Order: sequence, then structure tokens, then C-alpha cells
Amino acid sequence: MIRNPLLHKEFRQRMRTNRAPVVIVGYLASMSALTFFLLYENVQGQLLQFQPARSEQVFFVLSLMQMAVVAFLTPAFAAGSISGERERRTLAVLLTTPISPLGILVGKVLSSSALLILLLVVTLPLYSLVFLFGGAVPQEVVAVIAFQLFTIVIIAAISVLWSSIALRSGWSTVLAYATVGWMVFVTGFVGYGLNFIAQHSPVAYFAGRWAERVLSLNPLWIEAVLEKAVRADPHDWVWFAVFYSAVCLVLLGPAVWRLRPQALYWLPWLVRAEEKHYQ
Repeated sequence: MIRNPLLHKEFRQRMRTNRAPVVIVGYLASMSALTFFLLYENVQGQLLQFQPARSEQVFFVLSLMQMAVVAFLTPAFAAGSISGERERRTLAVLLTTPISPLGILVGKVLSSSALLILLLVVTLPLYSLVFLFGGAVPQEVVAVIAFQLFTIVIIAAISVLWSSIALRSGWSTVLAYATVGWMVFVTGFVGYGLNFIAQHSPVAYFAGRWAERVLSLNPLWIEAVLEKAVRADPHDWVWFAVFYSAVCLVLLGPAVWRLRPQALYWLPWLVRAEEKHYQ
């Protein structure tokens, strides 16, 4: 995939626009202001009174805020990747290249994720403040950053697949943000609802088990688990990765068919389908 010409083209187009440096500078300035505000509020200007526990709170709030921001920014960069090509009448030209449908999808996913990954990289110096005051161990920071990178790629992949399945950017954007809304809001509401039922009903043991399972699909909950801010199975991230990877695999078939029906030649009823959706 490194030699994917689509990936090189997308990198050049996205990084040479005026939007890229503006987004990076604006995001870094906002996160820096938030970090120093939290540090000042925790110590009230008394740096000699700063405690590691307070630094840990800053790290927790900063990481959750960053996860929420990148989760809702990713569809904005990825949801119109394929549908935008269709609307600009350039998809047919792209399909005449030797790049396979899978190569096209992977190139779009990586190029859509690049700017978001760069946003995480530029905020790494802010996390060094946590080490300065002893609020977290390196393993926690590495685990949080790695999980954020994985979540960006997963959301970008789902958004690109929706962009290939839907015929218009409007629909793909709605579907992508609906997916993020499910990941952040629906799983959190249902999970905490089941947890509330389990705590107030001794016969509803199954509700507690399902509450943990549903919450493990929430990226903010996994962040809290990795930072040991909540009591849960430290391996909940495995269920998160398996579930959303399975979602990507389920959407991959329809996405490839939308791009090139001949790729599924072993399904005769799909091959005979009309190919009017190339454009």
C-alpha cells in the first residue's frame, strides 16, 4: 500500500491546502489553552502545591476531550471521500487505473486519517506536562495514544465505506455521524442505564453484564478504563477492536460492489446488476 499512487496524490492535495495548517494551529492552540487552564485551576496559581493526583485529573480530562474532538472531526474528513469523487465525475477515471477497489478504499482511509493523526502528534508535548508533575506512567500515555490512533482509523474506515455505499455526500455524512453518535452517545446512555438497573435490582444480574459489554463499545469508556479511572476489565478494548473491525468487514462487501461490481464475479446475481452507480 506504500506505493499506492492514490495515497500519494491524496497526501499532497490535503497537506498543500490552506486548511491543513489552519486546523493544526487552531487545534494545538485550543488544546494548549485548555491544558494550561486546567493546570492553573488545579493549583490556583500555587505551583508548589501541585500534587500528582491533580496532574492525573488533567491527563484524564485532556485525553477524553481529545478523543471526543477527533471522533467527531474524522467523519468531516472521510465521509465525502468516495461520494465526492462520484459527484465531481472523477470516479470513473479513478476506476480506470490499475488500483484495485480495496486499494482505493485503503488509500482513502489512510489519507483521511493522516491529518487527524498529525493532530495527535502535535499534542504530544502537552502530555509531557503530566510526566513533569508525576501524574501518569508512560505505559498509560502510550496505551491512550495508541487507542486514539486506532479509533481514528476505525472511524475513518467506517466513514469511507459509508461514502462508497451511499450515492451522495449528504447521506454518507449522515451515516458516518450516526455511527459516531452510536459509539459515543447511544452506547453510553444504554450502558449506564443497564448499570443503573443492575445496581437497584438484585434480580437483574444480567443487566450488569450487558452494561459492561455495551460500555466496552464506547471509546470514551475505553479511555477511562485504560487510565484506570473506572473499575472494569482492562481488556475491554479487545471487544471494542473486534466489534468495530467486524463492522468494517460487513460494510466492505457492499462498498467494493459499489465501486466495481465485477470484483464480486463469483456472485452471479450481483454481477448482473446494473453498473450505473459508477458515477
